[in-house]
Amino acid sequence: MPDDLLSIGALARASGLAVSALRYYDAAGVLRPAHVDPATGYRWYGSAQVHGARLVASLRQAGLPVADLVAVLAAPDQADAVLARHRRRLEEDLEVATAHLDAAQALLRQPGRCTVVTRDLVTAIAAVRHAVGRDPRWPGLAGVLLHLDGATLRLVACDRFRIAVATVPVRQPSGAQARVVAPLALLEEVASARLPDVGSVTLAPRRLDVLGHVGEPLPAAYPDYEALLPPGSSQPATTVAWDELAETVARADDVVVVRLDGHTAEFAAPRPTDTLGYSRSFLLDAVRAARSEHVALARDHARSALSVSPADRPHDVGLVMPVLLHR
Repeated sequence: MPDDLLSIGALARASGLAVSALRYYDAAGVLRPAHVDPATGYRWYGSAQVHGARLVASLRQAGLPVADLVAVLAAPDQADAVLARHRRRLEEDLEVATAHLDAAQALLRQPGRCTVVTRDLVTAIAAVRHAVGRDPRWPGLAGVLLHLDGATLRLVACDRFRIAVATVPVRQPSGAQARVVAPLALLEEVASARLPDVGSVTLAPRRLDVLGHVGEPLPAAYPDYEALLPPGSSQPATTVAWDELAETVARADDVVVVRLDGHTAEFAAPRPTDTLGYSRSFLLDAVRAARSEHVALARDHARSALSVSPADRPHDVGLVMPVLLHR
């Protein structure tokens, strides 16, 4: 065996080809080793093969098919023609891919559109209004997220201490799924206006039209509210009559401890042993927003947050974060 042979690992380091790739190119007849140990099957390569291995690495990174690679190595004088054909294929593929990307981008830029019953939308605005944020450090929370997702329009408000979500059934949805943050003033204008029974909603990155009231979305990001919502199906809920619940919470202390046992809900003043409670005013807002004959209460044990939902509309939810009572 000649002294100037390189191990397969040494050739891999010199050429930039992985050892597994060198084994593959051996089997494919692209780059045969100069010597194979008959006892161990170990491959050895001549130092002159470093150039060929580097050429193989460059051409494969350019996407040259193996058959063309073999042709280039077998007849270097004809390599220009092979590479020219491959260059044309790449240019044609790029042209096709660019057209598909342009089409996809055009679809993504299409505004989301739907038709809603005006009463449903106005009710949803009222249900989330209380949870809109006022902290200037979080400008996106100063509005209401309008999320058009298939046959549902969700209105979401969050002030970092609570979240309110109200859903509106939609008709004739079209365009891309859309998420825009509507200025609160625009939605209050809609809620107080005289409107037809049915109207359209259009959501675009720089323009929104809510039942004929036009404005610009707030240019700020909104948190991923869906990740914050409790997994409703896995939570045992306690159902309470709405009027009884509203009256009980209205009479409670500023901070109230909520105890749920699956059948009854107890609202009590904190005891020395209690560590978590809930703001009475926040809880009362959530209860009033969930106005229904019965209200479902559940605790998200991961965050100790309390969710309040109309029993007949489980996708409408108010999530109230706890207050730490003792440090």
